[in-house]
Amino acid sequence: FLQFMKEANVIIAFLISCAAGLQEMSGVRLGILVWIILGSAMAVSGEVHFVLHGFLFQAVSQLAECMRVVMGEVVLKGGGLNLDPLSYTLLIAPACLG
Repeated sequence: FLQFMKEANVIIAFLISCAAGLQEMSGVRLGILVWIILGSAMAVSGEVHFVLHGFLFQAVSQLAECMRVVMGEVVLKGGGLNLDPLSYTLLIAPACLG
């Protein structure tokens, strides 16, 4: 169940990117998102051991991870800093340890 939930990271990151103005929604992209959702829903339907607390913890974790990815994209694209991905990782890694 967890693996199928992780597929939603693509959707969440894309929607956050659209809200931040980094991506644009189009008909083709919307169709791909619906395809991913339908495929995941078919694979997960009938899950016997559903635990709401676990689902909520995973959903919050996914939201935080996708927001981190989008914020990294914002930092790499603009904001006065001209960072490559390795420099960004070097900059953000110590903050993740605390």
